[in-house]
Amino acid sequence: MSIVKWAKKQIERNRRSRKGISVIMANLTMLVIVVVLSSMLFIWAVSSFGVYQGGAAYWFSSKSLANQERVSVEAAYFTGAGSNIVKIYVRNVGPIPFTIGSVYINSSLYNLSPNITVNVTQVVAVPSSNGLTLVGQTWTHGDVQTIRVATLRGTLSTTTWVA
Repeated sequence: MSIVKWAKKQIERNRRSRKGISVIMANLTMLVIVVVLSSMLFIWAVSSFGVYQGGAAYWFSSKSLANQERVSVEAAYFTGAGSNIVKIYVRNVGPIPFTIGSVYINSSLYNLSPNITVNVTQVVAVPSSNGLTLVGQTWTHGDVQTIRVATLRGTLSTTTWVA
């Protein structure tokens, strides 16, 4: 009989030990896992934003400068003697100097080399020599021409003129 009691005790002991961890230990383990994962996510996020902060600051500062540019096309003179030539006069009416990167006439791009820098309250002829010779462009008296002047910071000034 004592062997039977001993066997029952062993069976009960084995049955209890197979239940696993208690509910309290399971909750504490999950809490530790959540805290560790959230702290790792926080550290990753802070380091990622730090990397991109320098680029964002440069982007916002350049947009701030671009918002201060004020391009004004004051005059455009079209001639057709032999080859079509146009001379554009641009004034800087903003608080900062800008550099003209390109000119579009009727959606045709004309790059300027070298680029022309326009200081505050200065009027500049684009280009500063004899004018832009427009290969492939033709116009007659009374044609409407669309002129866009683009700065290196991305400011566009669009005007229309009659040839």
